[in-house]
Amino acid sequence: MGTHPDGPAKLRGSGTKLSNHIATSKSDRDLNRKWSQCDTLIKEDIHLPFIMKIMSIRTTLSLQVHPTKKQAARLHRLDPINYPDSNHKPELALALTRFELLCGFRPAKEIADNLRAFPEFRIVFGERNARRFEEMMERNVNESSEEAKNCLAIGFRAMMEAPAALIAKQLLSLRRRLQCGEIGCLSNDTVKVLLKMQDDFPGDNGCFSPLYLNHMILEPGECCYYAAEEMHAYLSGECVECVGCSNNTIRAALTNKHKDLEILCETLNYRMTDPEHYMIRPNKFPNDNNIDVYDPEDCPDFALHQIKVDNSIIKQQNYTLPALGCGSIVVIVKGQAKVNDYGTIKRGDIFYIPPNEKTHMTITGDGPFVAYRTFSYEEGPDHSDATALRDIRTTAGNINFAGKLNAACKQDTLKLTGKLNMPKDVNVFDLGMEMDGFC
Repeated sequence: MGTHPDGPAKLRGSGTKLSNHIATSKSDRDLNRKWSQCDTLIKEDIHLPFIMKIMSIRTTLSLQVHPTKKQAARLHRLDPINYPDSNHKPELALALTRFELLCGFRPAKEIADNLRAFPEFRIVFGERNARRFEEMMERNVNESSEEAKNCLAIGFRAMMEAPAALIAKQLLSLRRRLQCGEIGCLSNDTVKVLLKMQDDFPGDNGCFSPLYLNHMILEPGECCYYAAEEMHAYLSGECVECVGCSNNTIRAALTNKHKDLEILCETLNYRMTDPEHYMIRPNKFPNDNNIDVYDPEDCPDFALHQIKVDNSIIKQQNYTLPALGCGSIVVIVKGQAKVNDYGTIKRGDIFYIPPNEKTHMTITGDGPFVAYRTFSYEEGPDHSDATALRDIRTTAGNINFAGKLNAACKQDTLKLTGKLNMPKDVNVFDLGMEMDGFC
């Protein structure tokens, strides 16, 4: 749900792109003029700075990292096919169910412990590199120092460059060791991840990743955030994801898609830290206890509202979603409500809400009303060149953003509501071009 050219949201019934509607509707006219170079230059498309997704993960997504804005601009200039825009892609994931992922390098002590506990890991990391890493730990070198990061970088590259036959042999040995109950400092949950990863991606060097990356398990309502230069992979479960409006992904392993080892190794920040570093704690929205706010520091690209209205006491409860000074997208995941004079909205329905507009609703039905709202006060990136490039790339389909005109809305504004159109007989996205798990 967003305006990136590789998967643009569209209005139901008209086929108009959301980016074009934002640029031309009366409600966003001031926004357009603000973002134009002058009043006489009105843009045909205004992009949101974020993409919002509802994701359901069955098989591990690729081990990957995203570039900074500066790195993205360079990559797009050098290789516009594999890096289709010049924007960065910070990410936030809020768990809807028990949600597992790998995120960031483990603390240096844990990596050293696993090098000692698993000879197979030590072999692919490189014996000399492993000894150097352990010697560094014995000298109490700070894990955030350049020396520590360089030490990790050398071992990581050696592992990524290891011959396929060596990787396959050591993974087979590692599997036998784990099945015999030798788990070192790993949790039982991480052992399960290691074994399933080998089933899904036999012989892939990324199958060693749980030994050097943090294995995080989020319970419903828990949230994590990571910016550029951080290695990560989603493992299982359902989540709401917010990302920057970009499709730049540098893949390392666990995929048959394009991988770029040189760019990967120079992009990673090699930060070694506890998983708590990536957790985001919610705050309450001012004067509205129904809204939890997930707003990462130093990330103007997006913020996320979790909206929960309990109607267990009052079955026909009136509620007003506060106005924001920017456009936002809302997706309903539970319950139903009547909105203004429009009608009933329910699970799976999606809105675009223009700036400075309140949304009045009456919560109906049994159970709570739950929705998620993503927004940003930043200007979205210019994707005019990405739009041109899209036409020469192979795609197998498109997922249209469904919407309906709400005639009751004032000032000729628009609300969208609808469901994702996914015909059973159509492959709706190209596996070679999917947006980092977009489905």
